[in-house]
Amino acid sequence: MTAWPAAVAGAWYPLARVDRLGRKPVARRLLGEPLVVFAGKAGPVVLRDRCPHRGMPLSAGRVEGTGIVCPYHGWAFGDGGRCLAVPGTTAVPDVAAASLPVRVAAGLVWTTLGDAAFALPDVMADASLDRFWWGPPSARARMLDALENHLDPAHPHHVHPWIVRAPDRRRPVAVTVAVTPTGACATYAEETRAIGLVPRLFEGHRTTSIGRLHPPAIGEVAFTGPAGLRLSIAVVFVPEDATTTRPWAHFATPRGRMPTWLKRWLLLAFHFPILAQDRRALALQADRPAGGYAIGPLDFLGPAIWGFAHDRPPSPERYERTVML
Repeated sequence: MTAWPAAVAGAWYPLARVDRLGRKPVARRLLGEPLVVFAGKAGPVVLRDRCPHRGMPLSAGRVEGTGIVCPYHGWAFGDGGRCLAVPGTTAVPDVAAASLPVRVAAGLVWTTLGDAAFALPDVMADASLDRFWWGPPSARARMLDALENHLDPAHPHHVHPWIVRAPDRRRPVAVTVAVTPTGACATYAEETRAIGLVPRLFEGHRTTSIGRLHPPAIGEVAFTGPAGLRLSIAVVFVPEDATTTRPWAHFATPRGRMPTWLKRWLLLAFHFPILAQDRRALALQADRPAGGYAIGPLDFLGPAIWGFAHDRPPSPERYERTVML
């Protein structure tokens, strides 16, 4: 059994989109635990995926009315996992499937196996922006490695050449790193037109790029221009088990002339290859032992990621560097 860091084990994670809950239960895994999500009478319900009668996975059943029906004997369970009915009798036993806490926010169903406070980055609630969620399938990757990859400024030259960064063209960039008791942020003052294909298409003249850590599992990459935010990609990394992670990516852009549906199509079209490239790298990384990593001069947020996750938050600090990106 995986020994999860306390902060990771106690965090809130998204499992499904609210508007996609229908007659078919949604099966998920979180920290090695099988879960099932469905629409109950009072809202979404998250249960451990085990019928208390004979241990059958409830996700193999169906949703009827406001309850989930076990595929083995037809027992139905509703809000809070409470047993609603047993076919063939009017008697209802005083049993319940194990339920988990639920929050509905930013269009997703969230749950936790612990008791951490629920909080989301501001960008996920900003109604002035065009926003959408992208939930690719889970893939072979350790959660903290995937989070660090998302916030890492050094790998795009090698893993995403010309799509994100030019492989053989670097320019001096001033970096400001700020670590606080609640997270960390690296701000890259670029003040130039981006070279990579995706930033050229969606950003134009870039003034800053920003990496924000919302511990323990959310990383946001944002890009700004003279008029403010151009693009934000905030990803919640859901640890399904030790080496399997499901990302939920929240894209946000300012409203403008381009229709929201077209921006969504273009963003996803260009991020499919980026995701595939990252997944290849993370899968190779997951084949090797975790931890014991060397810290390089461009690893601005890695130490904060690992420190917050293991309940050893780094000391608050602020410093500046100039690097070549």
